[in-house]
Amino acid sequence: MLLPRNFPESVRPGYLAYVQWTALGLVTGRVQSVLATQAALFSVGVGAGAVPMAAAIQWVLKDGVGHATAIGYATAVNTRFDADARRYRFHSTFLNTVADMIAVTMPLAPTMFPVLGVQIPSFLLLASLSSATSGVAGVAHAAARARVMASFALRGNLADCTRAGQTQAKLMSLFGTAVGIGAQYHTIGCAI
Repeated sequence: MLLPRNFPESVRPGYLAYVQWTALGLVTGRVQSVLATQAALFSVGVGAGAVPMAAAIQWVLKDGVGHATAIGYATAVNTRFDADARRYRFHSTFLNTVADMIAVTMPLAPTMFPVLGVQIPSFLLLASLSSATSGVAGVAHAAARARVMASFALRGNLADCTRAGQTQAKLMSLFGTAVGIGAQYHTIGCAI
């Protein structure tokens, strides 16, 4: 279920080490995401009496900024992902961490930021920045992962290696979510 069929004969020798490091990164990334989402919702007032519709509108806007940025990035980088998959895989991990750190610090920001003489809600500005960074990371991760998986497949089993990788990622995501909720409970005293 978690490894390609006929493991270890069906993959290159470095596959298991890659899987172990990726699993660690996925768990810690998911913990970050749980804490970042909680901080983002708190900063916009969810749980503190804010109007849910205003929060929902800002949430949709920040997602739109993230999607548009990801499309622009994918267009700009284009085929260069193939030339240096490792570098883009590292960039994706780093950018996901930056995106989560932006989100985690949102409750510390003032309520409004002046931008060109207009007051912008800090949540919208910071969440959009976080979403844009995360969107770029997602594109870099997916493109690099395809190239990395192709390098491990030995027997025409790219789909099986990718399937195993996705299963591993989902399992580590579930584990990381549980750890993140536990960390949140122990740091601020309430679960989601």
